[in-house]
Amino acid sequence: MIVYYLDSSAWLKKYFQEDGTAWMVNFFARNEERELACASLGVIEVTATLARKHKSQSIDSRSYQDALEELESDWENFSQIQLTEEIVAEAKTSAKKFALRGADAVHFASALLLREDPLHEDDQIVFIVCDKELKAAAKLAGFTVVDPQEQE
Repeated sequence: MIVYYLDSSAWLKKYFQEDGTAWMVNFFARNEERELACASLGVIEVTATLARKHKSQSIDSRSYQDALEELESDWENFSQIQLTEEIVAEAKTSAKKFALRGADAVHFASALLLREDPLHEDDQIVFIVCDKELKAAAKLAGFTVVDPQEQE
């Protein structure tokens, strides 16, 4: 089975119009057998970004509330990767090795450990990401990488 690990840089595009939004909306709308995964940090990052966009008036109140409700509904269907000592250790190693920002290192470590301990036998991990540095690290680590911004 294909497991799609979504970084918040890509996942956000489902709820806020930017380059890559059409691809993300279509990705979520497709009916195919797949699993979605993300570190618990990801849902916090998407929530925080939506809140900042609402505060700056880049998104109106109704759209903001709708996006938050949709985000929570989507999150219930994810394999939610919690922050563990093992992920923290791998994130520190990855941050040093690839000079990743802290949150990106957590996402990278979460995807690595998901690949090492898959949800199902023979899972293939596809990393969906828009962040340039994280995308480069994922490619170096041998992940199949999809950038929604490059798909449109």
